[in-house]
Amino acid sequence: MRLRTRLLLTYSLLVLLLVVALGIGFYRYSSTLFERNAYSSLSALADRMAQQLDNLLRPMDFVTTYLLSDGGFMSAMASLSNVDRTDPRNLIYINEGWQTINGALLSYAVTKNFYSVNVFNRRGDFLSSNFRQHRDTENVAGTIDSLPWIAEAERAGGRAVIFSPYPDPWGTAGHPMVYGLARSVQGPTGGIGYLEVQNPADDLRKLFTVPDLHSLAVLAVSTSGQVFYASQPMSPGLMDYYSRRMSSPTGEVTLVRNPVSGEDEILAGGTATSTGIRVVLAQAKAALLEPLVVSRNVTLMIGLLIVAVSFGFNLLSSRQLTQPILRLKEQMERTELANLPERIELAASHDEIASLNHSFERLRARLTEAVQREITSHSLQVEARLDSLQAQVNPHFIYNILTVLANRGLESGDAEIVSICDSLASMLRYSTSMASRSATIGEEIEHVRAYLSLMKKRFEHRLVYAIQVTGEILGQPIPKIVLQQITENSLAHGFREGQETMSVSVRGFLEDSRWIVEISDNGQGFPVEKLAALQHRFRAIDAGLLQPAGREGLAIGGMGLANTYARLALFFGPGFLFCIDNLPTGGARVRIGAARGPADSAAGHDGPDQRGAG
Repeated sequence: MRLRTRLLLTYSLLVLLLVVALGIGFYRYSSTLFERNAYSSLSALADRMAQQLDNLLRPMDFVTTYLLSDGGFMSAMASLSNVDRTDPRNLIYINEGWQTINGALLSYAVTKNFYSVNVFNRRGDFLSSNFRQHRDTENVAGTIDSLPWIAEAERAGGRAVIFSPYPDPWGTAGHPMVYGLARSVQGPTGGIGYLEVQNPADDLRKLFTVPDLHSLAVLAVSTSGQVFYASQPMSPGLMDYYSRRMSSPTGEVTLVRNPVSGEDEILAGGTATSTGIRVVLAQAKAALLEPLVVSRNVTLMIGLLIVAVSFGFNLLSSRQLTQPILRLKEQMERTELANLPERIELAASHDEIASLNHSFERLRARLTEAVQREITSHSLQVEARLDSLQAQVNPHFIYNILTVLANRGLESGDAEIVSICDSLASMLRYSTSMASRSATIGEEIEHVRAYLSLMKKRFEHRLVYAIQVTGEILGQPIPKIVLQQITENSLAHGFREGQETMSVSVRGFLEDSRWIVEISDNGQGFPVEKLAALQHRFRAIDAGLLQPAGREGLAIGGMGLANTYARLALFFGPGFLFCIDNLPTGGARVRIGAARGPADSAAGHDGPDQRGAG
């Protein structure tokens, strides 16, 4: 690729990346700010709707309370409910009762502020402030039984009951939709009638309609869990979902996924102070953030304009910068034997380019040689350290002695001696094998199992152990004789003298993208000062492993946890897991792990769960 092209692409790519980064940052900032404001506005809208609904219902409650506190009104209600109508002498009391109630209902304050205030009882009396619309009162008792709120009002025993919109049963002109508040009027001996305040349901539609938010769903739920108002048709399941989701405190805004539509929704809620009605607003997030599309398009257009202008500028500047190099190239191509002695003269020649290239080539050659020497030296040093560490855990034993012991056991008929010799021979064969410095977790687990079986024969019922390793990690590579050393350390140093039962657990599993082997016991745990000393030792080992070639060798020490830590650090490099701590229930725990790599055929089946009997 020509230098001019590389310069053009490099600077154009730089400008493009800057524009993209700035554009994304600006868009995210503006979208976050807009989203926060939109959420705040939605929360304020829910609170405002709840309070406005209170303002609609509070006068209804006031007028019913006012009428029920009027002695004449209550006396008239009692007369209409209790007087014997078969006696002609009582007609005067009935007429006086009607006049008293009509006088209260036809007051200016009632007729001006409410669609209708109705008073009726099961004896067939029906009086209304809206006498023009409410004339069909022939079957008052039957109409009472059809009212959706009548049962709740009777259970309320005189307390106000708010009812959701329903067709006005008393109307004679199309039964318009009404909502309102009702009470069961209570006398000395029980209910003596009913008091109902109605207003057009269109008032609720105006209250809960937001012209700028066409996709906004509004749901009002009473304190008893009944739906008071829904701005759009909803299934019972969706209504129940909204009611349950917005049981959180007033004003809180939540982002949830709608289980019906599958879209992300913004939910906001407000509670009417007087009535306790909960107003729930549900707005699709995509619709709420729709204005951001314009901002995104404007940002995109500005970014494209900046990239286009920058590309033109880079094209001109790269052409100017590469002109001397092109002229030098032309002179070199014209060079022949005849004009070889001639000097190449270039006006405004950038000689530093040639000098820099020559110096860089020599520097690269020296650096390449030095890096190769360093890599070779470091590889030899690491290999030597691994060999040295591996040698510490490769004691040589005499197999012939074990064979003699096994034969003696067979001769004496003692199968226990034979089993012990076989297990010990297996351990020694595994530990003294120099074919490889590494093994698989599966091989290490078998080595630990042989060791614990020997310890079980020694401690008998005092030792209980469990090994449970998932088959997915059995083929993962690991340095040899790591798990047995940790297990041996647990038995050797983790238990008090006289402790009745020693319990050791070995678990292996996958966690996220790496394997983990955990060895724990029920012993006395690590002393605090011992934990601190080990952590200090681990940091010293890390510093020693990072020393450049030529420094003194790493002094790790005996066959303890520090030795194991160093071997794992050399084997896996940075990022491996080695954690020692005390369990809250008592005992110590050691966890090792590393990133999961390709496994051999040992993986693919669950390892057995074997437990030592106590």
